[in-house]
Amino acid sequence: MEDDDIEYDITFPSPSAGIDDSDEMLDDYVIEGESKEPVIILIGWAGCKPKHLTKYCKIYEKRCITIQYIPPTDVSYVKPKLMTNLAKKVLDLIKDFNLEANPIFFHIFSNNGSFMYTEITKLLTSPGNKYRNLQVKGTIIDSAPGKRRVMRAAWAFAIASGQRGLARYIAYIGMMFYLVILRVYLFFLMLFSGDNSANPNHVYNDIKEDKTRWPQLFIFSDADKVIPASDITEIAEYRRDRFGVTVDTLQFEDTDHVAHFKDHPEAYTLKCNTFLDKCLKGNRDVECIEKEIPDQ
Repeated sequence: MEDDDIEYDITFPSPSAGIDDSDEMLDDYVIEGESKEPVIILIGWAGCKPKHLTKYCKIYEKRCITIQYIPPTDVSYVKPKLMTNLAKKVLDLIKDFNLEANPIFFHIFSNNGSFMYTEITKLLTSPGNKYRNLQVKGTIIDSAPGKRRVMRAAWAFAIASGQRGLARYIAYIGMMFYLVILRVYLFFLMLFSGDNSANPNHVYNDIKEDKTRWPQLFIFSDADKVIPASDITEIAEYRRDRFGVTVDTLQFEDTDHVAHFKDHPEAYTLKCNTFLDKCLKGNRDVECIEKEIPDQ
C-alpha cells in the first residue's frame, strides 16, 4: 500500500482466519479482555522484505492490528536526514486509520528499525507535539541496538544488498569507506553548524537515553555476528537501573541476527504475547534481566 511516498501494509484482526497446523500454537497466545485492538507497528531491518515481516504478523494476527513498514536502506545509509520525515508519516498512519485511542506497541528490528524508532520517540516526546495523546504501551526490540561499528555496519549493508560471493565483499569494502566518510561529515556538520538532524551514529545512545518510560522487551543472541549481546545487555540494564524502566529480555545462545523467530518460533511467540499481555494489564512486575528461554 502506498501513501505519499511511504509504502506500508496494514492488517486487521481475523480470528476466524484459517491457519495451517504449524500455526496452531498461535491460538494459545490470544490477548483477552481488551475493548480496543492493540496496534503493533513492525519496523523492518535493512534488507528486510515485506514477506519477512508478514511472518511476524502471524504472532499477533488473531487479535491485533499490524502495520508493517521497512525504512529504505538508502535513507538509513545515504540520506539519514530523511528519517525524521518518514517517522512522521508512520505516526500519521495511526491518525489516518482512527487508531489514536488504541493501545500501541512497536516491534522493531536491528539498527535500521532502531534508527527510525529513535526518530519516532523524539517526535513523541517533543513539547506540544501532535502525537502526545497516542496510547503507546511498550516496545519489542529484536537484535538491537548496537554501538556504531563501521566494519559491522558495512557487513550488515553488504548482506542487505543481496549480493553473493565476491560482489558481497566488494559492497562491504565500498560501504566501509563510505561510512567512515559519512561519520566524519556528520561530526563536522554538527560541530560547526549545530545541525541536530537524524544521525545513524547516535542510535545506540538515543535509545539508551530515550525519554520514554514504557516497558521494553529486548530479544537477542550470543551468536549474533552483527550486534554483540553485550551491547544489548548493557543498555537493558542501564534503562532499568538509571530510569526505572520495566525491562524484559529473551536471550538465545545459537541464533543469527534477526533469526530468533525463525529458529525458536514457540519461545519467541510466547514471550512477545506475554509481554503484550503484561503491558496491557499494567503489570509492572516484569522480570528485568533473564537468561535464555528454551523453546516450549
